Amino acid sequence: MERVADGVYQVKKGFRAFVIDGDEGLTLIDTGLPKRAGAFVAGIESIGRSVVDIKAIVLTHNHTDHAGSAAALKRDSNSALYCSAGDAPAVRGERRPIDPPVFDRTPLQILKPLLRLMPSADPAVVDLEIESGPVPHLSEDLMAIATPGHTPGHMSYLLERAGGVLFVGDAARHRDGTVSRGWFNRPTPDIDQSMRTLAERDFEIACFGHADPIPRGAGTAFREFAATL
Repeated sequence: MERVADGVYQVKKGFRAFVIDGDEGLTLIDTGLPKRAGAFVAGIESIGRSVVDIKAIVLTHNHTDHAGSAAALKRDSNSALYCSAGDAPAVRGERRPIDPPVFDRTPLQILKPLLRLMPSADPAVVDLEIESGPVPHLSEDLMAIATPGHTPGHMSYLLERAGGVLFVGDAARHRDGTVSRGWFNRPTPDIDQSMRTLAERDFEIACFGHADPIPRGAGTAFREFAATL
């Protein structure tokens, strides 16, 4: 487990998810692929905590590489699971997650059957369906930001610590500090508006689902990209 900022850690094992260490316990941002709960347990133990210290699991969205181990970690920790109303039905197993926007492009539609070969996440009980704003029952320094587009209910989260730490999920990506929509998104009105919404916030660090964090000046990088839209 890699330190991102004071009390913020990255779990990196074929995915990127995050652990926030607070006075009242641990909050997870996403849970990676199925059958990866052990990676979280090992990382948490490396900072002197245990799985029972997990008090909340907060999902950016319902895709398998982000919600895959939510059910197992929720069961082992007896923690609460938080997700947006738009993505909660897929987390509960009531419907399939919507495919990433990139597969809407005609040449790539032939690849959709390959997505069915990925292991599915076990259904999990969502304890609270959240909207933009402070997340009820969690620390007041964690704010939810609706960033629809990658999925209908995609959420990003802003932690008021270390100059601001933004957890982007798959709302965006970066390469060498230059922010973009990411190869898995398309220039849709929802996605571009979500990029503008994030660019309006103040933060120093940005954490992504498929790239290492931007450790400084992340807010500026988002504003530079938003200015091109």
